[in-house]
Amino acid sequence: MLGNLSKKGTEGIDNDILVFVFFLFLSFVLWFLNSLEKEIETDIRYPVRYANIPKDRVLVEDLPSRLTLYLKGPGYSIMKLKVYGSKTPVVIDISDVNYRRVPGSSSLNYYVITSGLIKNLTNQLKAECQITSIQPDTLYFTFDRIVSRKVRVVPDVEVNTDKQYFVKGSIASEPDSITITGPKNIVDTVKGIKTRKRRLIGVNETIRKNLPLENARLYDMSERKVAVTIPVEQFTEARLKVPVKILNKPDSIDIKIFPDEVNVKCLVAISDYKEIENIPFEVILDMRKADIVTANKLPLEIINVPDFVTSLRFTPSAVDFLIEKKTR
Repeated sequence: MLGNLSKKGTEGIDNDILVFVFFLFLSFVLWFLNSLEKEIETDIRYPVRYANIPKDRVLVEDLPSRLTLYLKGPGYSIMKLKVYGSKTPVVIDISDVNYRRVPGSSSLNYYVITSGLIKNLTNQLKAECQITSIQPDTLYFTFDRIVSRKVRVVPDVEVNTDKQYFVKGSIASEPDSITITGPKNIVDTVKGIKTRKRRLIGVNETIRKNLPLENARLYDMSERKVAVTIPVEQFTEARLKVPVKILNKPDSIDIKIFPDEVNVKCLVAISDYKEIENIPFEVILDMRKADIVTANKLPLEIINVPDFVTSLRFTPSAVDFLIEKKTR
C-alpha cells in the first residue's frame, strides 16, 4: 500500500512539472510574438553583388561580398530578412552610383560613400524596415584598363629521342603567337604563354600534336590549343678537314703554326649530309687574343656554324707556333 502511495505521489510531481514547462513555453511564445510587433534596431551581414562594371575596365581588387546593414523596424520584418532575405543579394549598379576619384591618385582609384546607397538598398530589401546606416562607410574601387596584346607561344615539351635521332632545329607552334586580353598591369608583364608540359619518349620521327595552353585566370586568350611540331630526324657523323685562318697578324712578324688545319667532327641530319661540303666553317687564330709572349700554344675558334649542325668538336683546339720578326 505504501508502494502505491509513493507511485501516485511521483506521478503527481511529474504532472506538475509538465504543466509548469507547458505554461513557461506558452509564456515565451506569447512574449516572443509580442516582441515581434515592437520596433527594434539591429544589424545584419547582407550579401551584395556588383553589376555593370564599365566594359573597358576591370576591378583590380575584390570588393566586400557582404555589407553590414543597420536596420530599424518591426521585429517580424527583421526576423524575416535574417531567415530568408540573405539568400538574395542586394545589387550595387556601378553605372548608377556616384563614385568619385580618390584625391591625389594617379591611377583609376575611385570611392563611393555608402550612405548614398541607403535609399536604393532599402527599396531592394522589400521589407517594412529601414536601413539607418551601412558599414563600411566607404567602398573603394580600383579599376584598370582592359587591353589586348600579342604574345608568343612557348612549347613546353621534353623530347627523348631514340638512339641516333635528334630534334632538328626548333620546336614550332601554329599559331606561333596568340592575343591575350585583360587588365593592363597584368597583360604588360606576360612574356609568353606556355603549352601544358608534355614528355615524349622514344621519338624517331617528326611529330605534330595539338597541345592545350596553360590555363589563365587573370586574362582571356584568343586560343586554347595550338598545333606543335617537333622535327625529328636521324643524324649521322660528318668529318672534314678545315684550314686554320690567321686574323689580325701584326705586319712586323711572320708566324707559322703546327698543324695548319684541324679535324672537324659534327652530327648532321641525313637530309643535310650532302650539304656538309658547302658549310662555310672557318677555324681562326685571332692574334689580338693570342698571348705570343708567354703561351706555349695558341687557342683556335670555329665560326660560321649553321643551326642544323650539332655536337660540334674540332681537334686540335690549340696549335704550336713559331714567331719570326721581319727584317727591313
